[in-house]
Order: sequence, then structure tokens, then C-alpha cells
Amino acid sequence: MTFAEFLAAAFWPMVALFAVLLAVTRDPVLLRYFVTAALVTVFLYFGLWVVDPASSIVAVLDFYVFGVLFGILGAAACLKRLLTGPFDIRACLLSPVAVLIAFFNLGILYQDFFHAPLVLEGRAQNPRVQSRRSQYVVDIANQTVKVTTPVYERLKFNPYVRAEIGRGSNYVYRIDYLSN
Repeated sequence: MTFAEFLAAAFWPMVALFAVLLAVTRDPVLLRYFVTAALVTVFLYFGLWVVDPASSIVAVLDFYVFGVLFGILGAAACLKRLLTGPFDIRACLLSPVAVLIAFFNLGILYQDFFHAPLVLEGRAQNPRVQSRRSQYVVDIANQTVKVTTPVYERLKFNPYVRAEIGRGSNYVYRIDYLSN
């Protein structure tokens, strides 16, 4: 497990821990240290995510979870502004956009976790990087799927695989390397 994979897997438990610590701490000096540690953790995670967004499948799923949370919080903020303040056309336009972002990402997560995965078996051919968002893709059994960085590096050496692909995100969730 690389450091990026560990940070992606431990991000949400650390967010919960920092939320509890910041909520219950009354000492201002200790609170300042907790805020600094929380900000360093968040900026470190986002820095690693900007450098290699496909470092692990957990980092990819975090992207969709952030989309859901962004959509819900954005819609709540827009609706709060509509209900409490004067009429604002920007809030009226941004609220449906935020809801659409949340539903789009929630739909991807729902399809990945609650629908049966697509199972492909065959030779992994033509591993490449898509230029528009630096995504790693490969053709397995004549179907293009997305892979994370470690899987991409391994597919160069052992190309005959059996893979389970999420229905929503089209990412490889589980891969078994078979003999050639």
C-alpha cells in the first residue's frame, strides 16, 4: 500500500476524528493545533489527489463522494439564501445545478455498489493515457475500461485478466491476473 492509497483510505475517518476534536475542544491553543493538523491533512490529500487522481480506487470513489457532498451543501446554501434573504437570481440558478451534481455522482456510486459488476475476461490490450483528464484506460475483451495507476503499471507485464468493472464509473474494482 502506497502513501497515497493509505491517505485516501484514511481520509474520511480522519475527517470524522478532526470534526469531533474541533467540536469538543475548548482550549484555544489546543484548538489552533487541531485546526492546523486538519488543514495540513486536507491540503496534503488534495495535493496528492491533484498530482495523481487515480492513485487508488478509494481516491476515485472519494471524488464521487465529494461531488455528492458538494451538491448537497451547495443546494442547502442556495436554498438557505433564498429562504432567509432577499430574492437572488444567482441562488435560484445555482440550486438546481448543485442538486444535479449531487444526483449525478450519487447515481454513479449507486450503480457501482448496488448493481452487479460487469465481469470481463480476456487479454488487456492497448493500455494508454487519455489526454483530456490523464485517465488510464485499457481494452479488455474489446471493451474500454478505466484503471488506476497500480493496475495500469501491472497490466503492462501480465495482460491476461479477469476484471470486475463498476457499472457507473467504468473503473476496474477487482482484477485477477491469469496466466497467458
